[in-house]
Amino acid sequence: MKKMTWAWMLACALPTFAVAQQDYTLQGQVGKLDKPAKAYLRLKYDGKEHIDSVEMNKGKFTFKGTIQSPMEAHLRIIHDDKPFDPAKPMKQDILPFFIEGKAIKFVAKDSIQNAIISGSPLNAENEAVNAMLKPIYAQYDALDAEYKSKSLADQQDPKYIQTLEERAAIIQQETVDAKMAFVAKNPGSYMALMAFNSTLPPEFDALAAEKVFATLDPAIQNTILGRELAARIATVKKTQDGVEAPNFTQPDVDGNPVSLSDYRGKYVLIDFWASWCAPCRRENPNLVKSYAKYQKNGFEILGVSMDKAADKAKWLKAIQDDGLTWKQVGDLKGWDNEAGVLYDIKAIPMNFLVDPEGKIIAKYLRGEELDEKLHEIFGE
Repeated sequence: MKKMTWAWMLACALPTFAVAQQDYTLQGQVGKLDKPAKAYLRLKYDGKEHIDSVEMNKGKFTFKGTIQSPMEAHLRIIHDDKPFDPAKPMKQDILPFFIEGKAIKFVAKDSIQNAIISGSPLNAENEAVNAMLKPIYAQYDALDAEYKSKSLADQQDPKYIQTLEERAAIIQQETVDAKMAFVAKNPGSYMALMAFNSTLPPEFDALAAEKVFATLDPAIQNTILGRELAARIATVKKTQDGVEAPNFTQPDVDGNPVSLSDYRGKYVLIDFWASWCAPCRRENPNLVKSYAKYQKNGFEILGVSMDKAADKAKWLKAIQDDGLTWKQVGDLKGWDNEAGVLYDIKAIPMNFLVDPEGKIIAKYLRGEELDEKLHEIFGE
């Protein structure tokens, strides 16, 4: 893992003390660069990008400011004021790093991306963790080299591809184990929070994650990333298998309100999709097949559109073209669909199978998985 690629009702339990502001100073020396060269500092927090810039003076630059907590940041150097030429794009000179309440120095001969960082315990720890993980990631490089050395026929051999995937899965688990060992030994480290966060895929066990998060020091939990992760865990926890599916009401294609609670007493698949989503459209025939087979047993599907209002006609056409005969709803707010936000939908297709009592019993059922799950339930 390279620098800065550590990145995949708990929020109410966070400490109530205020986050202490941290003053930082960044001092850099990049050769003898002078005007019109500029240095840019980019931070992202509160959902917004914050960019500051200063002119280079005999290779030097300085930034001073205040942050709420340690966070990821980027320094970029623009070496001259030549207009951008798309025919001859220049390689960007960018250094990702961690900013904290310290006096941090950056020294480089010609490019900020090659700078040596000093005065920052957090960046030193990041380098140490990267060094720890380097032998593990080298195994990925070896797999890649092996694959490239094979003939085209071997590269397309399903059995060989399966062995690659199996070995890659072992390396992935080794990576997760190494990171979690680091988390267990360093509960007061911001890098432990970064490591833990990076082990969580889009779908994860929120209850288990909640327990690990609770082992981190309160100050780490209360950083910006800590609060974001706590909110993420709380959101995923709401759609964990075994919990009651959050209710929602949205208009159908005719504008009539439809609620998830209307389906109590039946098994219902909440299917988040969109007319423009190619994987969703490829998945629709599987839904049509399962619906035709199990509707008589009390199985229903509730389609939730992630389309925008401007695409309503495309949504209606996709329903007709794909033969989707079950109820379709959508507030036509795109990714801001209120049901999608409630269920933390970040990618589609995504679905949740809800039992007659209103509890989530499975999710992300694709291909034959849905039919297999329904066969398990209804025995047909």
